[in-house]
Amino acid sequence: MKDRRAFVASLAAAVPALAISARSASAKSKSGADAAFRACPVVKRGPNAEHFPKVVLQDQHKEKAWFYEELINKKMVMLSFTSSRGERHYPMLNNLVKVHEMLQSRLGDEAHMYTITTTPSADSSDDLKALADAHGANWRFFTGESEAVREVLRAFNVRGTISGLSWVGNDKTGRWLTQASRQHPLFIAEAIARLSTGKNHKPFLIDLRSARGA
Repeated sequence: MKDRRAFVASLAAAVPALAISARSASAKSKSGADAAFRACPVVKRGPNAEHFPKVVLQDQHKEKAWFYEELINKKMVMLSFTSSRGERHYPMLNNLVKVHEMLQSRLGDEAHMYTITTTPSADSSDDLKALADAHGANWRFFTGESEAVREVLRAFNVRGTISGLSWVGNDKTGRWLTQASRQHPLFIAEAIARLSTGKNHKPFLIDLRSARGA
C-alpha cells in the first residue's frame, strides 16, 4: 500500500511536468523548424549573408523555400517587388518579362529572377500565379507569412505597396546594385551581366546603338 501511494504521488507530481512538456512540444511544432535552422551552422555563405533574414517563403506554385539559403546563396539574382494591387497602379512586369527574355537567351541558368509581394496579407500563392500568368512572367513569385515577408522587405528597404527598384546581386562576390524596374530592359539585363563572373561576365550584352529602336 505504501508503494502504491508513493507511485500515485509521483504520478501526480509528473502531470504538471507532462503538461508543460506538451505545451513546449506544441510551440516547437510551430517554430521548431525555423529555430533548428537558425541554430544550424552554415558554411560557404556569401560576404553579405548576415544581411538577409532566415525565413521561409512560398511561391505561386505553393512550393516553399528558405529565402537566403535556397534562393540567394551563391547565386546571381534579380529581385523585384510588387503586388496584385500595386501592379495596377505602377505596372512593371511587362518590362521585366523583356528582361527575363534577354537573360534566358544570353545567360541561360546563370541568373535567377524573383518577384516578392509587398502585400503578403492580400496576395496568396493563387493570386500571384494569376498575376504571373496574366503577364507571361515565367519566374518565381513569392508570398508567405506576413512577418517573414516583412523581414525580406526591410532587408531591401522596401516600403509601401509599390517599389520602383529592382535589386541585382551576385552573392558569390557580395556585389549588389539597384536598377529602376521600368527603365529600358537592356540596362537592367546588362547590370546582371556585368555582375556575373567567369564565362557569363559581359560588359555589354549587345551594341547599344542596335537597341535604340527596341
